[in-house]
Amino acid sequence: MSNDLDARVEKLEIDLAHAVYTIDEINAVVVEQARQIDRLTRRLADMTDRVEDLIETGLAGHRIDKPPHY
Repeated sequence: MSNDLDARVEKLEIDLAHAVYTIDEINAVVVEQARQIDRLTRRLADMTDRVEDLIETGLAGHRIDKPPHY
């Protein structure tokens, strides 16, 4: 009976060790993805600001004329 209990406890400890390792790996991936999302969010905000500046300054006086061959 004691051997059966010892084997079950050992299996639980092994499973727990694997679970902790997997959680640590997943956490590392999530942290890296959060960094990438933050970086991309900042770049998107910068690009949005640049496009808005271009619209305000460069495109406000732009006229669409017929091409010369019409």
